[in-house]
Amino acid sequence: MPDSRKDAYEYFRKTPGFDRCFQELRKKWNSYGRAAGIVKLTAASKEERRALEGFFGKSFADQTGGTLSFSVQSFEAALKETAYGELNLQQLMELYFGEPMKTNAARKAEREEQIRLFFENCRQFFLRREHEMCETAGTAADWIETVSQEKKYGYQLILKEWKRNPNHAERLVRTVGMALEMVVPDGGETSGGSIMLAVLAARVSGDPHCFDRGTAAGQLLVSGLCRDACVDIPSNAEELFALYLRYGIQMDEISSMVAVSGLHLERNGTLHPGLEGFLQAGEPFLLMQKNLDGVTRAYGAGSCVFVVENEMVFSHLCEQSRRLPEGGRPALLCTMGQPRKAAWQLLDLLTAENPAIFYAGDLDPEGMDIADRIWKRYPDAVHLWRMGPEDYEKSRSEEEISDRRLSMLSRLQNPLLRSTAAQIQKEKKAGYQEALLDEMLADIRERVCL
Repeated sequence: MPDSRKDAYEYFRKTPGFDRCFQELRKKWNSYGRAAGIVKLTAASKEERRALEGFFGKSFADQTGGTLSFSVQSFEAALKETAYGELNLQQLMELYFGEPMKTNAARKAEREEQIRLFFENCRQFFLRREHEMCETAGTAADWIETVSQEKKYGYQLILKEWKRNPNHAERLVRTVGMALEMVVPDGGETSGGSIMLAVLAARVSGDPHCFDRGTAAGQLLVSGLCRDACVDIPSNAEELFALYLRYGIQMDEISSMVAVSGLHLERNGTLHPGLEGFLQAGEPFLLMQKNLDGVTRAYGAGSCVFVVENEMVFSHLCEQSRRLPEGGRPALLCTMGQPRKAAWQLLDLLTAENPAIFYAGDLDPEGMDIADRIWKRYPDAVHLWRMGPEDYEKSRSEEEISDRRLSMLSRLQNPLLRSTAAQIQKEKKAGYQEALLDEMLADIRERVCL
C-alpha cells in the first residue's frame, strides 16, 4: 500500500486507545452509511483519553463522569487536519478493519440475496434430478420452493443451519429431498411396498439414525411430508405415526407395543392364531404394531374391556383373573404408560365393537393427563375407573408433587378428573393404582360375572 496509507494504518492500529473508538465509528457508519451520529465512550481509559486528545488536538477536560463523546463529523473533520488528510472516514475505516464498509441495510440485502440463491440452487438440484432420473423428484423441488416462497415447512430450521454452515445446510436439504423423492402417499416406496425409517435414512445418507426424532433431518422430513399432504405438523407421536404410515414409512415394529389378555383379533374373519394360543393358555400377550397389520376386529369375551397404564397392575389383574371361569375371564389391556400407536389402534378397534372401556391410571398429573386424553378421544365409550376423589384418598402416597407437575392438572377437561385434581392440588401428593388392587379386582369380578 502507499506509504501514506501504511502510515495511517500503523498509527491508528498501534497507538493504544483507538480500538473502541473505531468499533463505535463502525456502528454509526453501519447505521447511517455516512459520517453521522455521536460516539460515546463510557468509562474511558487514560489511554483512550490520551489518544483522542492527541488526535483532536484539544483537551476533553470539560467532559466529566468518565464518558468521552464526540460527533462522527468532527472526527472526520479532525482527520483532514492530520498527515492522513487525503483519506476520508470511509477509507480510513476500511483500511483499519481490512474490509469494505457496508450499511446494515446493505448487509441485510446481501444476506437475503445469498439465502435466495441458496434455495434456488437447491431447487435446481432437484429439478435436474427430476429431468435425469427420478419421476417423483418434483416432490422435493416443490417442497423447497414452498419453503423459500412461503417461509414455512422447515424454513426457520434450514435458515438456522445455513447461518451455521451453508455447505452443511445444503447437504441436509438434499438428503431430505432425496428421501421425499423415494416415498409417495398411500403407496409406500416408489419401488413398491413400505420402507423402514432407518432404511430410508441409510439409503439417502448412509446414516440409519439420520431421520431420528429430534434431528434436523428428521424434523425437515416431517415438514416436507406435511407440505405434500397439506396437513399441519404432527402434535404428538400418534399423528406422526399416521403421517409416516400414509407414505409407507414404518418407524419400527417393536417399540410401539401394548400388553393384552382375553382378547380376540381377526383378519378378514379369521382369528389370529398366535393370540388364540395365548388366550387358551390364559396368558397375557405383548402385542406389537406389526401384529396389528391387517387386523379388522378386536373384541373380548364380555361387553367391557379393562385398561390400565401400569405393567405391575396389569400383571396382578391377569394372574388373579385366571382363577375366574374360563368363559368369564376379562379382556385386559395395558398401555405401559403413554399410549403409543399400537395402543391407539387397538382401542379404535375395540370401541368400534361398542364395548364399555374402563380405564384406570395413576392419580398423579401424568397419569391423569393420559386418562383425560383417552376419555376425550372416546367420550361415549370410556368410563374412568377408580379415579375419583375417594379413590385418591385411598391411594395417596407420601410422594410430593412439584408445582411444575401440579400445573399440568389445570389442562384436564373431564369433570371427574377435575374434581380429583382439586384434591391433589390441595394435598400435593401422588396416588398410585397399586393401593387399589383389591377394589379393582372386585370391580372386574362383579362386571364380568354379570
